[in-house]
Amino acid sequence: MPSYEYTAVNATGQAESGTVLGMTLSDAAKQLADKGLQVEKINVAEFVGDSLANSMVTPPPVEVPRAEQATVQPPPVAQEGLRDAPPTEARSYVATNVVGPLVGRVGLNQLMFFFRQFAAMVEAGVPMVQTLETLTKQTHDPRLKHVINEMKGHVLEGRGISTGMQRYPEVFSPLHVSLIRAGEEGGFLADASKQVANYIEQDVRIRNQYKRALFMPKITVIGSIVIILAANFIIGWATGGKGQGINSPLTTIAVWVVLGPILVGAFLFFRVGLANPRIKYNWDRILLSVPYLGNTLQQFAMAKFGRAFGALYSGGVNIPKAVQLSADACGNEYLRAQIHPTSKRLETGDQITETMRSTGAFTPLVLDMMHTGETTGNLDSMLNKVSDYYEDEAEVRAQQLGKVVGVAAMVLVGAYVGYVVITFYMKMVSGYGLESAGDEP
Repeated sequence: MPSYEYTAVNATGQAESGTVLGMTLSDAAKQLADKGLQVEKINVAEFVGDSLANSMVTPPPVEVPRAEQATVQPPPVAQEGLRDAPPTEARSYVATNVVGPLVGRVGLNQLMFFFRQFAAMVEAGVPMVQTLETLTKQTHDPRLKHVINEMKGHVLEGRGISTGMQRYPEVFSPLHVSLIRAGEEGGFLADASKQVANYIEQDVRIRNQYKRALFMPKITVIGSIVIILAANFIIGWATGGKGQGINSPLTTIAVWVVLGPILVGAFLFFRVGLANPRIKYNWDRILLSVPYLGNTLQQFAMAKFGRAFGALYSGGVNIPKAVQLSADACGNEYLRAQIHPTSKRLETGDQITETMRSTGAFTPLVLDMMHTGETTGNLDSMLNKVSDYYEDEAEVRAQQLGKVVGVAAMVLVGAYVGYVVITFYMKMVSGYGLESAGDEP
């Protein structure tokens, strides 16, 4: 087996040199990357007196591009998917699935800033440990600061940054972890980090729109409750407790006895329940069946799948592995489960378009573009174009849906206020009627 001489930089930024055995030059380089080394130069070693080595034609030294120097390769992903990747010193079940989702979350704006800064420093070739140390100092959120420190520990041990991220599902979603892992696998860690930041920014825009659409309905409901409670207090004080107050469902204790547990249950479901992959699978399946909303969510998922696959494919990752990582990165657990098993069929040589068609997870547009790319040899380019289209289309649909939700909320609030007003006047009129009947001789 040939021996290769190398010069590299370790996770702490110190230079190292030595020799490594490998079947090929790329195999030797991968071994070094798996150890957390950033390879700067590698070539076939020359041994004096070794007839085999002397008879070989020594190729020129290979320079590793700067864009890939900050990439630290993670351990291989298990065939069953991202969730099966072995965690290091795994947290307890309660910490990961109960305490973390309730109190360990980090704001989206903080995450977006982290990924943008991380991408910039990786692209500049800053050693990974130094990058994480700098980001720790720049981060004001104590929870995110703790997570970054743990990620630095993983890097010092020669593991990938995605392995550290995977331990904190309340901070980094499966989409974030999958894209970063894909970037590590494909050598485009900086671009993957930028893509994560872009998705977070898109998520923030959509959430802000929904907040704006629901702002007035919230204010109206809260204001009506305050006004009704204040009015009932004043009426009771002025009449010595004999006056008739204003009735409202939201100011009745009996209603809150039922409504309170429902709201608490909904909060726990979205915060804790959806952290369970099986519950998330069924929830995503239900959402995909909802008219209009399901199409929008599928478009978002297809855009993320296409973006990840295009980057992996152009980075030289084989198609079965690229499909696995892209399925993890689509952000939808149900679609992921449909796509992930197809990697075994692709390993046997099946065509990618027909294999993806059999899953039922892809839209006709994606399949047509995939077939064109497979035929012409531009598969990554075609899927990137589909991703551009679906990202724009899905965001427009989400904005339209936000406006519909806002209007529907205003209608419901208007009906509630109308009910309160009508009930009040009917009660007042009936009271006058009883008084008039009592005054008659």
